[in-house]
Amino acid sequence: MFKLGLGSMLLSVLGRPALWGEAIRVAISVRRRGRLGPSAAYLRWRSHTAYGDVMAIPSGDFVAYLRWRKQMRAMR
Repeated sequence: MFKLGLGSMLLSVLGRPALWGEAIRVAISVRRRGRLGPSAAYLRWRSHTAYGDVMAIPSGDFVAYLRWRKQMRAMR
């Protein structure tokens, strides 16, 4: 688990260059107006609905999500 935040998500992807492009696509797709990346309120809501805790996300889940998105895009 890691503390909720864009920086923590970035760290989980840092050693996986094959997922950098997908991480950028995610950041753009959930961005706030004029800013890159999701709002803190959105991240808290997603974390609470998915894991029951507003301050933690299993680090492996974010990486698995990026891999899944990349595979789904490749199937188009």
